Amino acid sequence: MNRFQWVLLVLPLLLSACGLSDQQKADYTTVQSSGVDSAVYDKMVHGDALGLHDIKALSRAHVRDDVVLRYLRDQRIIYFLSAKDITGLQKAGVSQSIIDYMMQTPQLYGAYGYPPPIALGVGYGPFWGGPYPCWGGPFYYHHWH
Repeated sequence: MNRFQWVLLVLPLLLSACGLSDQQKADYTTVQSSGVDSAVYDKMVHGDALGLHDIKALSRAHVRDDVVLRYLRDQRIIYFLSAKDITGLQKAGVSQSIIDYMMQTPQLYGAYGYPPPIALGVGYGPFWGGPYPCWGGPFYYHHWH
C-alpha cells in the first residue's frame, strides 16, 4: 500500500474522530431551538469562549443549566468575576449553580494568583493562548483546550 492509499484509508477515521459527540449535537440543537441570539449559538458551535453577556442571553432564552455547564466545562474557560459581575448575573436570572461554577474556574483550572492585583477590577472577555494568561483591552479571562 502506497502512502496516498494509506492517507485515503485513514483520513475518514481522523475526521470522524474530530466530529461532535451525540451529546454536543443535542445540546447545540437545544440552544438553537431556544431562540437565543444566533451570535451566541455560533460562538458555541465554533467552541469560542462565552462572555457574561452570552451567559445572560442563554439564561434569558431558558437554556437548561446542564447544557450551559457542559459547554463551559468542555471549553475550560476561566472567569474572574467581580462583585458587580456576580450581581449582574443574578439580576439577569442566571442560576446560582452556573455562577458558582464560574467563580470556581480559577481553582479548577489552576489559575491561582491570577489576575494580578492590578487587574482585579478588569472584568471579563475572551482571550485564548498558551498556558499563561493573555491580556488585552478591557477584558480578561483565559481559555485553552
